[in-house]
Amino acid sequence: MPSPAEPAPSPTRRTGLPLGTTLAYGAGNFAFALLGLVVAVNLQFFYTDYVGLSAGLVAWSLLFARVFDSFADPVMAHVSDRTRARLGRRRPYILGAALPLGVAFYYLFTPPLAEDPAARQTPLLLYMVALYTTTYVIWTVGAIPYYSLGAELTDDYHERTRVIAVREAFSLAGLLVATILPAYLIDVYGGRAGYSFMGLILGLGTALALLVSGLGVGERAEFRALPPTLGPYAGWLETLRNPHFRRLLLAFTLSAIAGAVPATLVIYVSVYVIGTPAWWAESIPGWLPTWSYYLLVYFLSGVLSLPLWNAVARRSGKRATWGLAIALATGTSAACAWLSEGSVALFTVILVVGGASFGNFIALPPSMVADLIDWDEARTGQRREGSYFGLWSFATKFGNAFTGFAALQVLEHVGYLPGVPQTETVKTWMLWMYSWFPALFYLLSGVALARFDFTRRDLDDVQREIGRL
Repeated sequence: MPSPAEPAPSPTRRTGLPLGTTLAYGAGNFAFALLGLVVAVNLQFFYTDYVGLSAGLVAWSLLFARVFDSFADPVMAHVSDRTRARLGRRRPYILGAALPLGVAFYYLFTPPLAEDPAARQTPLLLYMVALYTTTYVIWTVGAIPYYSLGAELTDDYHERTRVIAVREAFSLAGLLVATILPAYLIDVYGGRAGYSFMGLILGLGTALALLVSGLGVGERAEFRALPPTLGPYAGWLETLRNPHFRRLLLAFTLSAIAGAVPATLVIYVSVYVIGTPAWWAESIPGWLPTWSYYLLVYFLSGVLSLPLWNAVARRSGKRATWGLAIALATGTSAACAWLSEGSVALFTVILVVGGASFGNFIALPPSMVADLIDWDEARTGQRREGSYFGLWSFATKFGNAFTGFAALQVLEHVGYLPGVPQTETVKTWMLWMYSWFPALFYLLSGVALARFDFTRRDLDDVQREIGRL
């Protein structure tokens, strides 16, 4: 293996990625999605309504863990970009994170039992902070190299979209499992015991999926021979010199903020605003609560929409296709303002359209980032996928940290009490945060995306310059 000081071999264009490689790579995202949904949707509800920690303290726990982990992203990105191991720059970390992530996830949902939670708020808070932070840091160790690897597998403009679409199909499969399995286990084993058993099962599934992905995908030797990258934060600053990436990052960050509050509040809205109609309780099995059904509709719509978005992107381009999805997300978010007690049918329709928009959001933007990494290589001579996706992840986590924190703080301030019917004031604030807030930020995201102007023709010019076309 050549050392970093040796001349890099002439780069070669890679296309026609084998299906087996694409599927093996995609399997890793099953793990991240499986855990990601449960943490984003179930964790705060579990700690407020089952463990007994106040919503305000849960909000502080979420904020600390996510902000701390956000600043770990550039460090992990830098380490991965500079790694010159026999297995490659990315695979050692994907494999190394597999088992620790599963173990940490199990203990996150298995806190000590407090007979009087009100008197044990500080120990419960410290436990949640410690386990949540540990889980997210291990997540970062595996996730930043994993998402960076996706940008290296092929040089073809449309094949990149297909690779990301397959990866996100696995993601959506993980989301579907995370929608059904927790609800089933909670119903069968009871609240806390069900969550603990869920942590065990999903933790094992996570470890297995990451091992499959890490063992099943090879890396390109020529990228390991490129010059070493800058330091972690200097690399971020250099990344932001890419004007195309700055515009794309702004649009993505605004969309990520828009999606963070609904993810935090979906169970609260399902339970306390819409409620469970009598006909549902009489005809639907107990292991499928309404909130699980809503998530199932949303993510299943996302899965089914992926081939459609892939076809539209080939015909109309990536920017226009993402812009259409942002318009759908803006409209469906605003429509949630009309949700009320028993409006199961209306919410279902909203989630079908919103889920299709979500399928676009997780597939198209990362593919666009991969194109811009080639632009950066033509300018700097370096491959810095880690820096790009580290900053991408940082924007997501930082936005999620503060919007999720704000949502729970608002609930605490307006008088939210777990496990009892909420006042009209609380329900009104839930709906406002679930509807108009994300609609505004989706609208701003669309305005930011209008300034993005990197096309297929631009990518061809860049790849011709670096010898891959």
